[in-house]
Amino acid sequence: MIRRVDMSHSVLPPEIHNGHGVDDDHDSEPEDIYLRDRRRAKSLPAYPEQANLFSRLSQRCRKQVKFADALGLNLASVRHFSIAEDPQVPSEVFAALRALPAQHERERERKPSNFTFARDTAAEVTEARVNRCRVALETVSMSGWAMRGVIRANVAHNGETEVGVRYTFNHWASYADAPAVPVSGERVHDMQRFSFTVLTPHFLEPNASVHFAVYMRTDRGEFWDNNDEQNYCVQCGLLL
Repeated sequence: MIRRVDMSHSVLPPEIHNGHGVDDDHDSEPEDIYLRDRRRAKSLPAYPEQANLFSRLSQRCRKQVKFADALGLNLASVRHFSIAEDPQVPSEVFAALRALPAQHERERERKPSNFTFARDTAAEVTEARVNRCRVALETVSMSGWAMRGVIRANVAHNGETEVGVRYTFNHWASYADAPAVPVSGERVHDMQRFSFTVLTPHFLEPNASVHFAVYMRTDRGEFWDNNDEQNYCVQCGLLL
């Protein structure tokens, strides 16, 4: 006997597809695409050529350290000397020494100069030059390796006064200033004498020259006696 069953009140479970009900088919599609994109991003770089390139670049950037002993080299080199053996000097060293003149020979050729020079015997001429230039070289002498001189300056003003000599050994490629000091008891009215000393180096050539000029600096300006723009020059014991 066949019994009829009423299905109007029965509850059936929803179909399951990838963990979602049938009604969620349209909602699950964007999420599936998102998951596939994430899985693809984790596998970058996607091309084998790009992966090989990254690998080669990383290998080049790595620093490689190699030790000398690992390459069969000595970590230290020790050389023993004996006082019984004469040192071996390369021939190039002797050739270089023969090409240059010996320093002591040059100094022996250049003997100390001794001379005394008075710029003008007439005091009136020197005084006239001081009145015109405010400063003038009065005398200069060479004794041994030192050049000494006397400068006369007009110090009529009461301000600060600086008197000295500017000299050069290489034709003014470089120069230096040597200050002069007042000579005690040598001031007459507005005229004051100053003395200076310039040491000449021993390494100068025998025909070397010392060019110089005297100056006076005050709060009113700078005054020079440069031998009428020719400068003074001492060469081999002579004043030019």
